[in-house]
Amino acid sequence: MAADLLGLAEIAALLGTTKQVVSNWRTRKPGFPHPVVELKSGPVWQREDIVRWAKREGVSFAEPVEGHVRRRAPARHARIVALMNMKGGVGKSTLATNLGWYAAFERNRRVLLVDLDPQFNLSQYVLGTAGYEKLLHDEQLTVEALFRPAEERPENVQDVIVTVREYRDGSCVHLIPASLDLAWTIKHAESRVHLLKTYLDEVRNMYDLIIIDCAPTESLLSIAAYHAADYVFIPVKPEFLPTIGLPLLQRSMLEFGNTYRDASVPEVGGIILNDTANKVEQEKSRHDILVAAKEYDWPILKNEISHSESYPAGARLGKPIFMTDNARTVKKSELVRLGDEFLKGIGL
Repeated sequence: MAADLLGLAEIAALLGTTKQVVSNWRTRKPGFPHPVVELKSGPVWQREDIVRWAKREGVSFAEPVEGHVRRRAPARHARIVALMNMKGGVGKSTLATNLGWYAAFERNRRVLLVDLDPQFNLSQYVLGTAGYEKLLHDEQLTVEALFRPAEERPENVQDVIVTVREYRDGSCVHLIPASLDLAWTIKHAESRVHLLKTYLDEVRNMYDLIIIDCAPTESLLSIAAYHAADYVFIPVKPEFLPTIGLPLLQRSMLEFGNTYRDASVPEVGGIILNDTANKVEQEKSRHDILVAAKEYDWPILKNEISHSESYPAGARLGKPIFMTDNARTVKKSELVRLGDEFLKGIGL
């Protein structure tokens, strides 16, 4: 009977991790099993409850478990994802922030967010308004420094990375911020569009996921993103103007492949319907999106994000929706489902 009961130390040994990680899982993951008893020495769980939960979550076992093959933890090699649409106002920065936070906080991943938009919406969202103002006051290097001439560029990309949050289990949210200076620097950087890929490749083994929030126009920045990314995901608000960005993006990617024949064109991971509402005028746009997706052979993610005022509320505070006060449970659940589908689609 005793062998069927596990404390924190035994769970950590079973799953090849630390007691702190198990404690984090217990706090962060709603589905983590409840202990069968709380002793003075600590909580105690049924072994079968922990095994069932770990299999469901895809957590590797360090000890042999019936019906499960022991695996070594894989070496990190970050998936690099660009969120793109040739039309602004579709919620790219909101999605990039919330998907990144979800991967780190709920899925224990090491996440780097890259703001590749001179409007710096992602940076403001992640840091909050006050945090971003402090960053500028402290003269922190931003992503534009990576595109400067050789004698002005930082030697190490880590000089540009800002720590947003780090947890004891190793998961984190880091940021390469942007500023208005990017618009000027990139105008003179046609021969340096490959540098973003070069810099990100230097830190791929430090992260599980790198998300690039792209500018909503065809420019040298989109070329830099194509060079660096493994996947492109396309947020679309089902309205007329955001929808017309799809053929522009398809043409942009084709032109990149024809121009840079030695480069790999990123895979389209899918279209993400964002900021949706039950409005009649959205139905035609949904139809147009389906037609374009079929024509270009682009998948559409089955989970979508509906309109919620909790997203802009979180942006002012630098918080994802699941940390935002008064956010409705149904809205948080939408992000959880989309986050899981998104991570599964890129193999995380």
